[in-house]
Amino acid sequence: MKVITLYNHKGGVSKTTTTFNLAYLIAERGKKVLVIDADPQCNITELMISDTIQAADEKEADTGIPQDLPGTTILEALKPRIDGDVPEVNVDAVGIIHINDNLSLLRGDVNLSDIEDSLAEAHTQRFSNKTHEKRTYVALGSFIERLAEKYGFDFVLIDVGPSSGALTRACFLTCDGFFVPSMPDRFNVQAIGTLSTILNRWISEHQQIYQSFVDQGLAIRPGTPEFLGIISQNFKMMSGKPKKSYELWISRMPGRFSEKLKPVLDSVVKGKPLSGGLKADDCIVAKIPDFVGLAPLMQETGKPVFGIEKDDTRIVNEGQPWQGKVWDQAVERMEKYKSELTHLAVRCEGLAN
Repeated sequence: MKVITLYNHKGGVSKTTTTFNLAYLIAERGKKVLVIDADPQCNITELMISDTIQAADEKEADTGIPQDLPGTTILEALKPRIDGDVPEVNVDAVGIIHINDNLSLLRGDVNLSDIEDSLAEAHTQRFSNKTHEKRTYVALGSFIERLAEKYGFDFVLIDVGPSSGALTRACFLTCDGFFVPSMPDRFNVQAIGTLSTILNRWISEHQQIYQSFVDQGLAIRPGTPEFLGIISQNFKMMSGKPKKSYELWISRMPGRFSEKLKPVLDSVVKGKPLSGGLKADDCIVAKIPDFVGLAPLMQETGKPVFGIEKDDTRIVNEGQPWQGKVWDQAVERMEKYKSELTHLAVRCEGLAN
């Protein structure tokens, strides 16, 4: 089992959209996948069970009675451990939502940030002899390992928020690998520098206590996720290539990676480089252009972009399906997207081998 996230503290980089589609693709390729919504915005939950949420909202509007959604939220799973009621999360008390035979969801919770202070305190007290804080520090990673083992998941994809807080740190340090989603602009290129600082601090501070936790029999994750590559996305195309204004910033990202991120990843853990063997010339592992009209269909249908069907387009075309060149171009975009997404799936599968 491998745990993977797409992380960038810079928001607005289509992190959730790519996580959603990647989860569907890996599942389509025959692997069992669990998606964990660890972002209080709960956007990936909305995408994955949109029909269920809509039905519950409509019933509540009709009856005036609040409707419960299926499954357990990540907050409901973690809170008994955070509150000290149990030594570890009881996976048998956690309900996940089965989307299809190979894909499941542990849904999000808008109040998930309520545990931020407890996770921050557990981090601060990691050197102490306080058992409660130490159990809280390892709670998320231990829970995910045991949940994945129970259901036989091959991959766990965690959707995290665009922050550098304690919750995101705990999720990141649980992972075996991570992608950096980005947009081709000045701010994302500059963000590689601050991202390097954040990851250096998180990983090095975790390594300070890793062996002592192992010696005490605590189920701590290694906290050494391997870099799986940069995903450049949300740019516009012209004549089959990124527009020049976007290509400018795409071309600057590899140099920034080599200058800032790669040195940190290859030195933060002694004897264990974490850059995944990637260099400037291959650090961008996928280039995903703007969907041009497909995103609203994905959001409305709850289907991955590459799974949209002709009949679905009635939603955005006054009841008539796209025809002729319009549909042909949409199919071409879907095929291109799936091809780029496959590069990411292969990177994930390589991590598992």
